[in-house]
Amino acid sequence: MSSRAEEHARKRALRKRLFKTKTGEEEKTWRQRKDEKKQQKEENMIKEAEDFWKSKVDSEYGSLSVEGSGAKARKVDKSKPYTLNIAIPGSFLLNAQSAELRTYMAGQIARAATLFRVSEVIVYDESARMTDEQLEVYWGGHWHGDVPPADNNIEANFHLARILEYLECPQYLRRALFLKQRPLQYAGLLNPLDSQHHLKAHDLKLRFREGVILDKPVKKGRGPLVDVGLDKELELEDETPLPPGTRVTVEMGPPETDGARRYRGKLTSARKAAAATGQYWGYSVRIAKRIGEVIDHDKYDCIIGTSPNGARAVDLEVDTGKHSNILVVFGGIEGVDAAIEGDEAYAETSAEEAFTLLLRPFVSNGSRSERIEENVLVGLSTVDSRVADLYGYPQ
Repeated sequence: MSSRAEEHARKRALRKRLFKTKTGEEEKTWRQRKDEKKQQKEENMIKEAEDFWKSKVDSEYGSLSVEGSGAKARKVDKSKPYTLNIAIPGSFLLNAQSAELRTYMAGQIARAATLFRVSEVIVYDESARMTDEQLEVYWGGHWHGDVPPADNNIEANFHLARILEYLECPQYLRRALFLKQRPLQYAGLLNPLDSQHHLKAHDLKLRFREGVILDKPVKKGRGPLVDVGLDKELELEDETPLPPGTRVTVEMGPPETDGARRYRGKLTSARKAAAATGQYWGYSVRIAKRIGEVIDHDKYDCIIGTSPNGARAVDLEVDTGKHSNILVVFGGIEGVDAAIEGDEAYAETSAEEAFTLLLRPFVSNGSRSERIEENVLVGLSTVDSRVADLYGYPQ
């Protein structure tokens, strides 16, 4: 035996003495140990999900979830008894000096909407120059954002809407749903929303997930395949004629433990997912051609406009006998008054007539100016606190 072989044998013997293994256990290669570690991790994930689902008292309990364990477990309603929505003019991005700052300002709106669990973000054109044709181009997927926002166009509205859509989307779906476009050039530098529906690849505690329809052939009578950001694809239970690239919300079935190739699930909605889990499931984005399309007293129970000349939040009253749908409208650089005056098709001629209440976000302001992204954060905080107090909702 060579001296080198003797040295290796001596080291192996030393390792066996220092690191004792179980009796009869053979030495394993690094690949075997890696595969076993991966398998154990997957088994732990499946068991964790099974234990979570088994702990449910009723799988169809709506917005109620179980808190605690054992005999002291009780059902707790985690959803707010009111809904917050916001409307903001896209023209506020024109106040930025560069594309990077425009993106950052839009990111602040997305962060504020997520922090206060906003249900809908409406981007409206305060100049009232937007046409139906321009709106159809955007929603039809033919808008690419090649024209930079300026005072003589309405591109700022579409830039804001696209960035808001991008940030609300879970990270694992963005590449499939969004093309490379100028408005999204710097979106990767923004602070992530880390929203509650942005689930990780190892998170199986919630049976609901966002996904995208894949462009893969399936057998007749079977549902399409969906990418839900997990290690395996999900197959929908029902044969559904959805085009590839469609974003969907799915409810997953119980996890398979027999080595199934795919997860199984069915289509549902973001509203049902939020009600069943008590988690915030993101905001939707809508574009309005003018402010008159935003102020809809049939849809919203309380519509609040923001103005430096408005009242304080203590003057706000809502009907706490029902679930209120509240809309907070923010103006551009010249305020909501200018937006209403610029909308010739709107019947009301003053902000006092148009809104349930004109709110002053800042009680005391040490600056000569108020930035709109700051107004959104402070205004939502003020309204949310006031409404929560009226409902007696714990914050």
